Amino acid sequence: MLRRPLVTLASLLAILGGCAAHPRPITGRIDTPDPHAGHATAAADQIIADALADVPKGADLTGWFCPMHPDVTGAAPGNCSKCGMAFVLGNPFDMREYELTLTTIPAAVEPGVRFQMIFEARHPDTGQLVTEYEVVHDRRYHLFVVSQDLTSFQHLHPTLRPDGSWALEVTVPQAGYYRVLSDFLPTGGSPQFLGRSLVTAGFEGDLASQSARIVPDPVLEKAVGSIVADVELEPAHLVAGEYGHMKFTLADAASGEPIRDLEPYLGAFGHTLILSEDLQDYVHSHPTEGPDSDVSRGLGGPTVTFEGYMPRPGRYRSWTQFQRDGQLTTVPFTFQVYSLEEAVRLD
Repeated sequence: MLRRPLVTLASLLAILGGCAAHPRPITGRIDTPDPHAGHATAAADQIIADALADVPKGADLTGWFCPMHPDVTGAAPGNCSKCGMAFVLGNPFDMREYELTLTTIPAAVEPGVRFQMIFEARHPDTGQLVTEYEVVHDRRYHLFVVSQDLTSFQHLHPTLRPDGSWALEVTVPQAGYYRVLSDFLPTGGSPQFLGRSLVTAGFEGDLASQSARIVPDPVLEKAVGSIVADVELEPAHLVAGEYGHMKFTLADAASGEPIRDLEPYLGAFGHTLILSEDLQDYVHSHPTEGPDSDVSRGLGGPTVTFEGYMPRPGRYRSWTQFQRDGQLTTVPFTFQVYSLEEAVRLD
């Protein structure tokens, strides 16, 4: 089972405390009305009204939280301190998985032949089909199709159909096992990252023969397309159970000059997916909050930093996507995550 994002007790207490009514403090001065306060309050009220209008009837709402960092919460509309995303209303502490069905047409999937994937998500309590989803980085549904051996990667976006299901056409390049990873946020619910398996027709191997056997890159520098990516890990030896960072410094492959023309792709200057070698642990990350990640400035680069929480020691592979001149480039890296004892010895 794929592990869900970490939610801390402190953040739970923050929401529960923040949602309580606080009396206005008594002071010895008379407040001067802020001429802009009414507009700000009206805007916040409208955000709340819009959010409540989309929430399914009977939803168990806890408070406001970041779709990408559910441990970052608030008692009112706001923005995430880690990535800058707008809070959504829901229940990040409901750790139940929604029911997700995957159907393929045709049922027998052939490598190299286009086929259709259809997804339906249902509420874990009611079994009701989910039809309302939050927009997270410009899309309501992010889909990753990754081969079991971690050699093939696709980041896709299904289309919501009138009947409430999601559909898209896909081609897988080789015979074997695949993991199909769905990343979405039902309105009024909690973030979902759900994995389903797919095996191509006629494949005679077994799961063990398809298991990934990845080797950490000895040098964290790689040229892909027009981009040369150099990665600095912070800390140098990533520790399981702690947050770490991948700082990308990007240069043009032809000139060697620092890249300063990254285009926003799905609302950010980059996207990364990190999977453990056994495909049990994941991180779907976007650039950390800061001047380098501010898409309002138009173009980005040369540095882009991602944060990740890897819960177990082992080998991990990342796929990081950048866009230049309308061209999307995916840069893969493989690295080791250590236990605390191992990291101390290496340092």
